[in-house]
Amino acid sequence: MTTILAVAAAVVVAGVGGYFLGTRTGGPADGADIVATVNGEQITRAELYEELVEGHGSRTLDNMITMRLVNQEAAKAGVQVTAAEVQEELDSIKESLGGETMYQYYLQSYFGMTEGQFEDYLRMQMTATRILEKQVEPDDATLRQHFDEMQASEESRQIIARHILVGTEEEAKAIKAQLDAGADFATLAKEKSTDTATAAKGGDLGLFGKGTMVEEFEKVAFALKDGEISDPVKTSYGWHIIQVNIPEFERDKDKIKEQYVNEQVSQRLSSWLTELKNQAQITNTLG
Repeated sequence: MTTILAVAAAVVVAGVGGYFLGTRTGGPADGADIVATVNGEQITRAELYEELVEGHGSRTLDNMITMRLVNQEAAKAGVQVTAAEVQEELDSIKESLGGETMYQYYLQSYFGMTEGQFEDYLRMQMTATRILEKQVEPDDATLRQHFDEMQASEESRQIIARHILVGTEEEAKAIKAQLDAGADFATLAKEKSTDTATAAKGGDLGLFGKGTMVEEFEKVAFALKDGEISDPVKTSYGWHIIQVNIPEFERDKDKIKEQYVNEQVSQRLSSWLTELKNQAQITNTLG
């Protein structure tokens, strides 16, 4: 869910709907092409194009420039985002929103995009993120400071959790009984969890702090001791079994680094895009 909220915020701030209008419709074709008639009166493709340019052209072109700059930087950095990676992220977003129907609702009601347009935006975001990730290489001292600050107070501390999500309380109780009898958590998550975004990873939710998960889930997770497994927990997503680990620096350094890099990328993204534009030679005749 945090992924889609971050994407949603970026969409609203950047106004990328205009960009996708431009890239998907393209430039004017033959001026004589008829796209509609009204009581015999013709509307040509050229007229439609001029109307689109007047209404959305400036914002569209600005976002197209941003996309071109990101692609140029990706080529320099040797960064590529594949169609399969975009699809995987898209599937995760759909899962977080509760399925295809809710996803389409968000696209139409909040983003004003088609699915194809959103996929294009997602590819740009993933590309920019991957470029910046290569620029952030923290040493152990930086990571240790980040970790100590993160765990310094009850409000800022973070935990590592994994979960198994099922549809009914009966299923959750049966899984909890198996775990109490010694079954492996990760194995059961892969077999039983309906959260497809995390099931393949043994239910791993990574490192997160307060305010990230839904309230019912968070309340239980942050009350668990290291290694402890919860009783079934009901949220709007279904029934969860949660296992928590309290992070240790040496053991969990990879997760700590991933979280640190993600924070740095998020903080730098907007200013980095502005910097790209300021340093580039850009001619914009639309103004």
